[in-house]
Amino acid sequence: MKGRMLWCLLFLVCVSALIASASTRTFALCNIVVQLALFLPFAHWPAWRTNHLSYVDFAWPAGVAALGAQLLVFAHSITWLTVVAALIHLFVGLRMAYWAAHMYRPGVLTRDLPRYQYQRQRWARAGFRSERFSVQYEIAVQAMANMSFLAMPALLITADPEPAFGAIHGAAALLWFGAYVFESTADWQKRQYTRAHRADRTSVCEVGLWRYSRHPNYFGQWLQWIALAALALPSLIALRGALHTSALVVFALALLWMIYLMYSTLVYYTGAVPAEHFSRLKRPAYADYQLRVNRFWPGPRR
Repeated sequence: MKGRMLWCLLFLVCVSALIASASTRTFALCNIVVQLALFLPFAHWPAWRTNHLSYVDFAWPAGVAALGAQLLVFAHSITWLTVVAALIHLFVGLRMAYWAAHMYRPGVLTRDLPRYQYQRQRWARAGFRSERFSVQYEIAVQAMANMSFLAMPALLITADPEPAFGAIHGAAALLWFGAYVFESTADWQKRQYTRAHRADRTSVCEVGLWRYSRHPNYFGQWLQWIALAALALPSLIALRGALHTSALVVFALALLWMIYLMYSTLVYYTGAVPAEHFSRLKRPAYADYQLRVNRFWPGPRR
């Protein structure tokens, strides 16, 4: 319960700073409406009817894509920076939303995805008695993230009165592209391995990037969010004269929190920890794999 209250407090501080600052107010208020328009019908309502949390896997990336569209609408001018930032948001969001859209077909989502089945185990250990309330709360958390911390790069870039594309932006764009290639390579290697070992459901993928990290795809995703933060950093610096010192501090901390938030999500919340719980149940050899290979950070084998 304390963790839930802390999250709500951090969200309120971030959103209050965004609304209080003239440079970010219009975009922030519009984004709250847009995120609600996505999460209420596509996640909250179907989850209330079925008690399935998995519907948030469409609403959240759709909200990320919406940030890219709004970035183009609210930017002071259309430059290479605004276009690159918008395209990254649109690509990341639409790619995941397209995959998740199939859940709305009748009969497809008969039970929650494994990571959300694991989340129910967490609720039980924490003593949360109302599963229906917890489902709605978890969806609201992802909506609030899209309204605040995860929206910070787009909000800062649109607030920048002169969003020119510089060397830092070029390095950030290259980092994002390299991280995307890293993630895609890991996913491709996993698919190839799965096809080659279709008859053996207990085998453990330990080829390519998977020899050096148990979740190289999640690591690649995390680097992409670091790249977005780096893309927005020059805009934050450029706004230091237009923002109150307290707002500047909140926005800087929000960028750092965004990086931590995505790390925590990809490792503990919906990423590595839930996935490995079920991998150990289905694959006895996975415990040995855990001893030899780092969980998240690529590194030497032990």
